[in-house]
Amino acid sequence: MQGYVYLFLTIIFESAAIVLMKMADGTTNKSFLIAGGTCFAATFFLLTLALKYLPMGYTNAVWAGASTFLVYVIGAFYFKEKSSLMEFFFIFCILIGIIGLNMLHKGK
Repeated sequence: MQGYVYLFLTIIFESAAIVLMKMADGTTNKSFLIAGGTCFAATFFLLTLALKYLPMGYTNAVWAGASTFLVYVIGAFYFKEKSSLMEFFFIFCILIGIIGLNMLHKGK
């Protein structure tokens, strides 16, 4: 259970880091830039802890996929970034992959 908590926090901190980097507007807003860098540091620390308890391939796939999904949704709704129907389809495929990995992993 502990590994899943670390993995969840890894996903949250990486997603926050990416959003903060967007808000930094390059290097224009230094406070967002520093906060984003801090979140990235926390991401790698938490990922290292998650890897103590969970398999590497599973952890990386769920981390990358869930963070991609979360950042995409935030971009679409908060930043009003335009998306196409094909982008929605492929993001949905990522979500299905994460669900499938979790279903398979529960049996182990």
